[in-house]
Amino acid sequence: MLRKIGSFVGMLLLAALPAAAQKVGVVMSGGGAKGLYHIGVLEALEENGVPIDYVAGTSMGSIIAAMYAAGYSPAEMRAIVNSGVVKEWVSGRIDPNKYMAYYRQVGSNPAFLSLRIDVESPSGKRLRVPRNLISSTQIDMALTELFAPATAAADGDFDRLMVPFLCVASDLNHRGPVVLREGDLSEAVRSSMSIPLVFKPMVKDSMLLYDGGIYDNFPWKPLDEDFRPDLIVGSICTEGNTPPSEESNIMDQAFMLAMHDTDYTLPEERSVTIRRAVGVNMLDFDQAEAIMNAGYEDAVAAMPQLLEKVAERRDSAYYAGRREAFRAKCPPLVFDDYKLEGLKRAQREYIRDFVQVDRRTPGIQRPMGFEELKDNLFEVLAGGDFTMDFPTVRYDSVRERYSFEAKFGTRPNFKIILGGNISSTAFNQAYIGINHHWIGRVSQQLGADLYLGPIYTWGAVGGRTDFYAWKPIFLDYSYNFAVRNFRHGYFGNVTKVRNAEQVKNSESFFSTAVGMPLTHRSVLTLRANAGHVNYRYDSDVLFADDTDHSRFSFFGLRAGIARNTLDKFLYPRRGSDLQLSAIFVTGRDKYQPYDSGRFISRETRQWFGGRFTWDKFFDVPGVSWFSFGFNVDAVLTNHPTFRTESATLMSMPDYAPVSHMRMIYMPDYRARRFVAGGLMPTFDLMPNFFFRTGFYAMYRDKRGFNPLGEPDRRWHYVAEASFVYHTPIGPVSLALTKYEVQNWKNMYLTFNFGYAIFAPKGTFY
Repeated sequence: MLRKIGSFVGMLLLAALPAAAQKVGVVMSGGGAKGLYHIGVLEALEENGVPIDYVAGTSMGSIIAAMYAAGYSPAEMRAIVNSGVVKEWVSGRIDPNKYMAYYRQVGSNPAFLSLRIDVESPSGKRLRVPRNLISSTQIDMALTELFAPATAAADGDFDRLMVPFLCVASDLNHRGPVVLREGDLSEAVRSSMSIPLVFKPMVKDSMLLYDGGIYDNFPWKPLDEDFRPDLIVGSICTEGNTPPSEESNIMDQAFMLAMHDTDYTLPEERSVTIRRAVGVNMLDFDQAEAIMNAGYEDAVAAMPQLLEKVAERRDSAYYAGRREAFRAKCPPLVFDDYKLEGLKRAQREYIRDFVQVDRRTPGIQRPMGFEELKDNLFEVLAGGDFTMDFPTVRYDSVRERYSFEAKFGTRPNFKIILGGNISSTAFNQAYIGINHHWIGRVSQQLGADLYLGPIYTWGAVGGRTDFYAWKPIFLDYSYNFAVRNFRHGYFGNVTKVRNAEQVKNSESFFSTAVGMPLTHRSVLTLRANAGHVNYRYDSDVLFADDTDHSRFSFFGLRAGIARNTLDKFLYPRRGSDLQLSAIFVTGRDKYQPYDSGRFISRETRQWFGGRFTWDKFFDVPGVSWFSFGFNVDAVLTNHPTFRTESATLMSMPDYAPVSHMRMIYMPDYRARRFVAGGLMPTFDLMPNFFFRTGFYAMYRDKRGFNPLGEPDRRWHYVAEASFVYHTPIGPVSLALTKYEVQNWKNMYLTFNFGYAIFAPKGTFY
């Protein structure tokens, strides 16, 4: 009897064993941005206690599956996506404003088109055809940060991750899928998501690895064969084996043409499929929140069917404990060994200096966290002269540090730039620039810029040298010229003009400077200028048949500190621009009246001056559609009186908080000493499109003469309202500008497309 009872109990235990030990595998399809759907699915599975014992994926599915296997919770994944960094990763662009140190930003130009030519290559190879549409450097470094610690914790065995993981890539050399289950986790994921034409493929052994979706966009069979789960949960975010349509964008079309048919049908008796054909493009990450919510909603809807097949459920404490235990094994991402290969020795040393991987003692490398290393690398790469392949990161358990190895390349070193500015006024400009940049132990640039327009023509020929001493230092040197012809009308006035004069000035000077960064976004500069400036203006003599002429031959010194964090150099929305400078100028003032063939007087002039300017833009907390900005400008000089009143005024510092003020000559806004400021409320209308208003006031010193023949006033005002849209090649703006408040005169309407760029003055200000 006891034997029968024991046998019966044993049979019950054996029967219950499979249910108690039931294993669940989750497999995720590819689909680019559509794959964010899987985050919502994982979120719903965990909330309802569904065990997740194995994960597998292709392309974007491999990224989500690998993040889960590496210990990231669905909530953490959602937060990462909502932060906007994923969109930045897949953009392929390393933003110079974010990563490049301010001292390296030589200046802006109104470029519409930029063409690089490799002058050192044979003539037939000077124009390089891009190998891929998007640079992978951003996502390469992102995957390294996400997965290198997990690779170290699992010692390269994907079965030893928090959850066993596999992904699928496509080997185009051998024309078939490849299952990846060991090695560098970031490398495996990168191989699985290398969309043809979009990202550069990965090379591993004899394989050329592209996106796994080409041969298997839903790797449930590898999951089933390798892990043998009792239940398979399939998360599918695409329509399936459908040909491209005429409405598909070029990237979707290219990928769908390359894809082979995939088996999306799971074994019915031991599976649940959660599926939606997410209606976004592969790189449309703007819809991230809606895509993740769709996955969550579909998984919740499928939950009754799923829970019927799940014998055991797990609470939130189980998931939290499992993550904590695995993360405790992940060593922090700190480097102390760097191999930067693929370049000439001098170029490697240049990069090592600027990435700051070496101590001052030769042969000793500096420990560095991931964020610092990434920022330093991106600062070098943001200039566009170097490329970097997928890095190899390895953990040394003895040193308890990581090593970093990457192969670098160079981009064509000769650049031709075409652009300009299109205006409804006479301020139209055509621009052409050339630049030759070569890097050895130092960085050397030579180039020329020319701006041609009816009222404003200027150009520069020169170069710049960057090198590393105890810290980065640069030298620049140039010859500069400019012609400002304010005798072509009043440039867009819609009411009578009473505050402008028709004058002309031109200048040419040599300039040289030395500078060094103080912080990442600030710079100290010492500059010397020497040359002359010509002022031409109407004579005081009635019915004069020519203009009077003053020439000032000068030498000047300027010391300045600048800090700039603006997101755009024209019409910014965030950040600040702060500048503090001091000058000394000396020279000879020469005067030639309209009726003389020579200069009749020569007098020495010199002055000191200081200037403080600050522009700041910031968001208003809690109001997503509104931001604010302010402007401060203060000048103090002992500017001398020139031979004529007109020359004196034309040589004085001016207050010009809006671009239009530099297109016309207004004596009222020039002074030896002044304090000025403004407020700039901005209203967002849609992405990259906003309405900006500006209200500015200037208080200046009193002077004993006024060329406009009106009583001298010390307060002067400017108001402007503008619609601005930032296009990829420059801003489009429509601005209404009003000067003074006493009447309705002095109002201008200006349409502008491109960048209105103005040359620096030889006498500084």
